[in-house]
Amino acid sequence: MNTLEPYQQIYTYDTGNNLTNLSHQANSGDWQQTLTIHPNSNRGTENNNQNNFDANGNLLNLNNIGNLEWHYNNTLNKLTKANKSNTIQYYVYNYQGKRVRTVTESNQQVQSQRDYLPSLDLFSTNQAKQQNSTLHIGTHILSESSKNNTQTRYQLNSHLQSNTLELDDKAQTLSYEHYYSYGGTAIIAGKDKTQVQQKRYRYTNKERDDSSGLCYYGARYLAPWLARWISPDSAGAVDGLNLYVYVNNNPLKYTDPTGHGINTISNDDFFQRINKDK
Repeated sequence: MNTLEPYQQIYTYDTGNNLTNLSHQANSGDWQQTLTIHPNSNRGTENNNQNNFDANGNLLNLNNIGNLEWHYNNTLNKLTKANKSNTIQYYVYNYQGKRVRTVTESNQQVQSQRDYLPSLDLFSTNQAKQQNSTLHIGTHILSESSKNNTQTRYQLNSHLQSNTLELDDKAQTLSYEHYYSYGGTAIIAGKDKTQVQQKRYRYTNKERDDSSGLCYYGARYLAPWLARWISPDSAGAVDGLNLYVYVNNNPLKYTDPTGHGINTISNDDFFQRINKDK
């Protein structure tokens, strides 16, 4: 059975560059997503509830995912799951505002913790006292180690630095992923379900949080299904007056490595480098 098919997506924007409608069309079925934009701001929501933002413009609720709380400096503090109100994920940052730890609690008991060190991630869980470490060797090579196993993941990337294909040290496929324009997953596959689930660095080589689906960029979090940031740009109007727009709505050409400004590397630069190497 062939599960692959062509599809078309149509994006509609308002005069403020806000995505207001996404129409997905395919033979297997069509679907639409609508965002409601406040008439006096660029704040957008799925559920037409403009009270979903705090005074600083930070989103307070992810529809069907959970409630968000923020620190005084507009860094994300915690996520309370919608379907599991006793499950909370906390986010800890250093003095520079960089995330250094995530902690997941259930019934006020720590279930897992991930610590971020330079080029090294340490993950521990109370399930069978499991501990894992991820060593970043270069930009797209990861070495994941546990008590009984070490797995090297060679990540082949697109012109946007998105990790599309992962290989092991024997050049066997661990996972393949194709992305929608704003980073949502169109398809992900692999021979081993566990190996696929372990993939964390994905669209534009940023970590996607399993609990929320948000992509962490440093200064901000991107919601791929909303095609926008969930908080305004703390750097101000460096990329335009709309502080929620991701890369000026041109995600096939530009990236935003930190959440504070568009990267000027374009598709043209990518193909020029390919031709130069021939």
